[in-house]
Amino acid sequence: MSNLATRSAKKFFREVKSPRDAVKYCWRVVMPVDPHVRQSHSWIWGNLPRHELKQVFPGIEKTEVRILEAYDRALGMTLNIEEVASLLAIVKFSGAQKIFEIGTFDGGTALNLAANTSAETQITTLDLPPDWDGEFTADTPKELRNLTNRKTVGQRFVNTPQQKKITQVFGDSSAMDWAKLPVPFDTVFIDGCHSYRYVAKDTENARKYVRPGGLILWHDYGYVKDVSDVVDQTASEIKVNAIAGTRLAVGFQGRAAA
Repeated sequence: MSNLATRSAKKFFREVKSPRDAVKYCWRVVMPVDPHVRQSHSWIWGNLPRHELKQVFPGIEKTEVRILEAYDRALGMTLNIEEVASLLAIVKFSGAQKIFEIGTFDGGTALNLAANTSAETQITTLDLPPDWDGEFTADTPKELRNLTNRKTVGQRFVNTPQQKKITQVFGDSSAMDWAKLPVPFDTVFIDGCHSYRYVAKDTENARKYVRPGGLILWHDYGYVKDVSDVVDQTASEIKVNAIAGTRLAVGFQGRAAA
């Protein structure tokens, strides 16, 4: 039995004194009061074991990051604090200077990437055009059409000191010509449309346009089945690790699957 399971069992027998307590305890485990905990209970997809960040990147625990506007985030729509910190640490620790983000949303991630990288870093962030016609080039179920309000795309980095390091581009990631972007990239962060076809195409392009030894990161591994399926398939071809406590998975371009 793992240490966590042992501690959980001890906690149960220490605190549960009646059948009523037992029912309440089990119900709260299944349906926690805290919506943040409840969301993490839905991270059920994917086959990869979770690894602590310092196991995946030995030495990263000494990396310091700063999170701007840390609590300006929407549950279920943006990276949580642990995910932001992990992403920033990975990018800073790896020394990435050419970063491509798919899925700008409100610009919070790009803002923080810019705040935690060197002055020479070039961050390109992609979202659908302001005059988008509503048509997806790849098959996308209605429930996975996570479209950002066209008026708020990137608003959090506009008119900030970090904006000079960020280039906003518009287009459909599965249809655009990636060769026209400032390739090759050191890191590609995939967090756009979460349908299988889009994630698969974004992953295919990322593997083509990330430099050897570069990183591909996915958000919502474990949380969205389509994303998880693509990441699991990719893990049969290159080394991929899922990061414990987050919905992040990181792939190592040029390193064979374990």
